[in-house]
Amino acid sequence: MKAIIFDAFGTLFKVAGGGSAQTVMNHIAACGVAVDERAFREEWMAFYKAHTSDGSKFMTERDIFITRIQMFYNRYGISRSAENDADALQKEAFKREAYPETKRVLHELMKHHRVFIGSNTDNDALGSVMRRNYIAVHKIYTSEDLKCYKPDPCFYRAILNDIGLSPKDVLFVGDSLTDDVQGPRTVGMRSAWLDRTNSGEAYVQADRITSLTSLLEIL
Repeated sequence: MKAIIFDAFGTLFKVAGGGSAQTVMNHIAACGVAVDERAFREEWMAFYKAHTSDGSKFMTERDIFITRIQMFYNRYGISRSAENDADALQKEAFKREAYPETKRVLHELMKHHRVFIGSNTDNDALGSVMRRNYIAVHKIYTSEDLKCYKPDPCFYRAILNDIGLSPKDVLFVGDSLTDDVQGPRTVGMRSAWLDRTNSGEAYVQADRITSLTSLLEIL
């Protein structure tokens, strides 16, 4: 194995799921409007998936975020700036912390492998989190850079073309079975599924690890 590509959020850096949707719901509720929380969250996620899977019209995560918030504000007649609220929420996301083992594992792996990050995110978001946590790799690739999102095969092929390696020489590591296991395998890469919750589920086409430290044992 000559190179390792890591997903970022949920893999190297901690995430708090659902916080943004809750904040937007709170803004709406503060205006005296009742919202069905379950339906709101389902539509919130569906909107993101629809706009990241449409390869014909690329939008950055920030633009998706703003457009999604504005859609709900328009629906409920809320007079707030979707752009300002989106940026405020993103600033909080910029404060994400690395998992305790992240820095040590990356340091050890970079002694013998080329190490990259491939993430569905904007450049500012990932760059800010990496600087905050003093994390460095050989190169980062974002959906903003590549103008497409995982699990579109174009995402993985673009990275392979840039680093000049065959898929069989590259391992993709991440916490999403769709984006970080199935996606990379469509272009011939080996994958490792990071199952931090130790769900016990087996996925026969990928190595299953419960922490980044396990990579030091299997590579």
